[in-house]
Amino acid sequence: MLKKNPGLFISMSAGCLLVAGSLTSAGALARDLTYGSYLPPQHPTSAGIATFIEEVEERTDGSIEFKFFPSGAAASGKEMLSAVRDGMIDGGFLVTVYYPTAIPANTTISDLSFWNQNSLVATAASIDTVLTGCPQCLEELEENDVHFLASYATPPYQAICKNDFASGFEPDGMRMRVAGEEIGRWVTQIGGIPVNIPNNESYEAMERSQLDCVIGATSWLKSLSLNEVASSVVELPMGAFLGGSLLNIRDSVWQDLTDPERKAIIEAAPVGVARTIFEYQKEEAEVRKAAGGQGIRFIEVSDEMRKVREAFMQAQVERAAATASDRGVKDADQIVTNFIANLEKWEKLLADPNITEPQYAALLKSEIYDKAF
Repeated sequence: MLKKNPGLFISMSAGCLLVAGSLTSAGALARDLTYGSYLPPQHPTSAGIATFIEEVEERTDGSIEFKFFPSGAAASGKEMLSAVRDGMIDGGFLVTVYYPTAIPANTTISDLSFWNQNSLVATAASIDTVLTGCPQCLEELEENDVHFLASYATPPYQAICKNDFASGFEPDGMRMRVAGEEIGRWVTQIGGIPVNIPNNESYEAMERSQLDCVIGATSWLKSLSLNEVASSVVELPMGAFLGGSLLNIRDSVWQDLTDPERKAIIEAAPVGVARTIFEYQKEEAEVRKAAGGQGIRFIEVSDEMRKVREAFMQAQVERAAATASDRGVKDADQIVTNFIANLEKWEKLLADPNITEPQYAALLKSEIYDKAF
């Protein structure tokens, strides 16, 4: 269970007091670090970040302490990369699709979002690819003063909509919130209108009828309170969030840490990732169970629509490599090949459907982190 730590979440009004990477006062040995996320404290990613922070603090016996600024208190989603790079904060949740030109190699993995059929597998494959199969991914992050530790994948996205689709899913003309170009292409292909806004703005946009649907994790019905404005969930995987950097430390800070401190951070990373993924899994199950009582319908789609989705998934392979090449990524096809190979590898490693959170964290550590660091 996530331990209670009333000092962990700092109010937005305290955002102006950020002092990244500073040392505590007179005689204290602890290094105070700051971490930001644009998502709220109750979100699964925030639970994962909080767990990572607690693990680091425990494993370093307090030589490193964090203050966590969720809800955009330190920086918005689109500002997070520059906030880390410019030293405003020491680490932050980085969403690749907001920075396709700054970190294009990493965005290549995000462009394969329709290959995420299982979030445990896709998470492991994305981390494995960046740390062991994509030197270019690490280099471009380091150029932005970011030391990568972990990415993650959400459960496959579905369309969460205001319309109840009593006659079946009819996406023509629907304004749909998307994350990045690839899911935007999908929405366009099925006749919808893609709208690229941060997911924390989705509630207000739906409430004001500026959006008809949000393509995202079903758990957002709870974590983003979309259950208050939605009437239906369309039962068709429509990509997912994949890649990015959920966990990282500003590289200039990383270089100043001691070897034991670095080791503690590396060991804490898979624990934080596992908490994130299993919080998503738990929330998805709870939300789906509760949705019926909230009047939310789950809509099946036609066989024809499913075939359109399958064809789109297969076309992503060539398209992702071509898009990455256009962004200046070298050997983009190799990144794609490595990621798909890692998906196959992790499908075998995670064949047990009853794997527990600690077992998943241990497997990430032994199969990726122990080999990469």
